[in-house]
Amino acid sequence: MKISAIVLVLLGALLSGSTHGAGVLPDSLTAFAGETVTFTTTVPPQETPLMVVTWTFTDNHGTTSNIITSSNANITAPDYSGRITLFRATGSLELRGLTIGDTGEYTVTVIPTGAGHQKGYCKLSVYERVSNVSVTINSTELMEFSGPVTLRCFSSGSSLTFQWLNGSSVVTASDRVQLTDGGSALTIVNVTRYDQGPFRCHVSNAHSNGTSDAVDLLIILGPEDIKLTVFPLKEYHDQGSDVILTCSVVSRPPAQFLWYLNGNPSVHKTPELRLMNVQLSQRGNYTCEAFNNRTMKTQTSQPVVLTILKSNVSNAVITPNATDLSEFGSVSFTCSSSGSSRSFRWINRTSEITAGDRVQLMDDGSRLVIINVSRYDAGPFLCHVFNNFSNSTSDAVKLSINFGPENINLTVFPSQQYYQEGSSVNFSCTAVSSPAALYSWFQNEVKLSDTGPVLRLVNVTERQSGNYSCQALNNKTLRSETSQPRILSILVPVSNVLVNPNVTELVEFTGSISLTCSCSGSTRSFLWLNGSSEVTASDRVQFTDENSILIIHAVTRFDQGPFRCNVSNGISHGISEAVELVIKYGPYNVTIVGPQSVYAGDPTMLYCHSESFPAAEITWFFNGQPTHGHAAVHIVPSVQHSNGGTYACAAQNTVTLQNQTDHHELTVTDFSPCDCVPAAGFAAIVTVGICLLLTALIGLVVYCVRRNKRVNSNYPARDKEKRSVKEKHRDVYKKTGTVKNLSF
Repeated sequence: MKISAIVLVLLGALLSGSTHGAGVLPDSLTAFAGETVTFTTTVPPQETPLMVVTWTFTDNHGTTSNIITSSNANITAPDYSGRITLFRATGSLELRGLTIGDTGEYTVTVIPTGAGHQKGYCKLSVYERVSNVSVTINSTELMEFSGPVTLRCFSSGSSLTFQWLNGSSVVTASDRVQLTDGGSALTIVNVTRYDQGPFRCHVSNAHSNGTSDAVDLLIILGPEDIKLTVFPLKEYHDQGSDVILTCSVVSRPPAQFLWYLNGNPSVHKTPELRLMNVQLSQRGNYTCEAFNNRTMKTQTSQPVVLTILKSNVSNAVITPNATDLSEFGSVSFTCSSSGSSRSFRWINRTSEITAGDRVQLMDDGSRLVIINVSRYDAGPFLCHVFNNFSNSTSDAVKLSINFGPENINLTVFPSQQYYQEGSSVNFSCTAVSSPAALYSWFQNEVKLSDTGPVLRLVNVTERQSGNYSCQALNNKTLRSETSQPRILSILVPVSNVLVNPNVTELVEFTGSISLTCSCSGSTRSFLWLNGSSEVTASDRVQFTDENSILIIHAVTRFDQGPFRCNVSNGISHGISEAVELVIKYGPYNVTIVGPQSVYAGDPTMLYCHSESFPAAEITWFFNGQPTHGHAAVHIVPSVQHSNGGTYACAAQNTVTLQNQTDHHELTVTDFSPCDCVPAAGFAAIVTVGICLLLTALIGLVVYCVRRNKRVNSNYPARDKEKRSVKEKHRDVYKKTGTVKNLSF
């Protein structure tokens, strides 16, 4: 019975003007398996509980099932028991313990009490995180040009994508490389020495990823390309000096070496043969032989002739590997000289150089290496070579250390927020750099033709407004740095401010007015004034086109203005001429002014007051019958008993077609007890006439004064007049303070 009642309620809501709630739910949500997700509706909390809330789920195969239906009681599907929490105040739903099977579309239907239903949809995507990425391989050692070798990638997770890396390069399919099983298997046919890796498998899905440990292959090859080098490389070597012979060869696994002097094998079996304090007996032809115990191949180098002579120290020379280098690089100095049994001492300016974290002294001090060179390592460097009986000092060597650019700074002069069209602006760009940086300039990320540290803009125009930045380039370090952008706002002074109304005459409460403000110059903001009050937006007042259009609906008599539009930007402002509207209204507050009791024989007068524009037409009635009186003043020269009764004044505005009537009871009693009654009656008539005349004159003066003040921005507010209308239409007349510093 509960389910049937809910269905009937839903059908009733659907048939009775229900609404489709756009934006009730977010379009989509993403979460991982095992997590909790909350479908939050945009329905605001209700004062009374929602009548009905239903949630349904449609899986990727299009099958729809109920999650929960809640009205007087909650009906939860078994699959969601203990996994959901429904928030009845807003219809939101929390779903816990997510699985891959929870991927699909969720639909909520909400029926508030006494309102149409709202419906929302949300697509939920549930992913399993990538984890436990590993790689297996069928073989890790292969002869070059053999194979194939297969690497397989395994991972936990859902919707997986596989990518193979060889070092830092992405492996792609080719004639030799095959990617199968969705990319999880990598097969290399005819492996080469460049297939040694390290190989890694990168696995990802939409919101997580993982990379396996590196796998290296041993590609067996060689020996080949054997080379024998001598250091230092000289035509001859001094007796007592140190000579190093190095045998290099391409071989995997590393080759085994054997050295020969004049064809005779030596006991040395390392790739480097160090001859310390070399003697004349060690001169001759040196060769090295490399042997690979896996390929069982051998290769012998070309012979190198080592000539040993005895001499004094002389001709000390420093040879740097570079004299022009970038900061944080490395430099190596080699000090050479003739002679034997030499010792070396390095000097930077006047200080002796000693080994440290950045400084290495190698080859018995003949080689100086500086790591992470700084701008303060420029030298001059000297090498002093000596033995027990002689010495020699090299010429000085200086370095050129290139660094930067860094600490780039962009300044503008004069510094101000806005610039008037036609003025001049200078940008200055500085950066720490050696050699001096080359500067480029950009406007709105578009490169300009101007170069150099200063950009001069003369007689600027509005189209030159935008974001300016400079870029410093060091053509030695090949590094560049770009400044933070500086905004240049070039404005044209405001002028020719005009207000154009779509109409100038309206009937109160029945029409709308649109005032359009136009001007020349760079417009920044519009401010509307009704008299001295700022006009603000409300239910009755609207601003469009960035406040340049003012629309007032259901105009009242107090919307006649004067209206002005003040336009300003960062450098100037202008205000329009006043625009006044003609608002026709009334009649309102029709009131009969006169005595309630008079003596028979006395004269009397009744005055009909009304508020109306244009002035209302007056018709007098006596005891329900029209009279011939159509003036605001109804005079009875000599009151008779027959003149007693009910008088009515009917005021009608022929433009607004509105009318209003007021009634007045007049009682006629017997004649006055004194003889001065006729004189008193005449005095009363004269007094009333004078009052009416004064009232008319005062009204004319007030009207003229008001008309004069409407073209002045500082006329006082007509608070007393407006009180009754303002209670309902306070928006256009909201006081925000008198606007100051404006030129009218």
